[in-house]
Amino acid sequence: MVELVLVICLQAQPDRCAIERPQFQESYPNAMACMYHAMFRVVQWAEQHPNYNVRRWRCEAPQA
Repeated sequence: MVELVLVICLQAQPDRCAIERPQFQESYPNAMACMYHAMFRVVQWAEQHPNYNVRRWRCEAPQA
């Protein structure tokens, strides 16, 4: 399994950033599937959280 990881920053304070692991309905069986769907999910997350900017994103194995 692979998950999408976002580095997000507050628009009002761009130096305040955090890591977000959004939970979507489908999970990704491998990195290629995550990369394929990631851009759509990043845009969806950004639209739902207008006070944040997505600075970076990546696909990685979930943390235990």
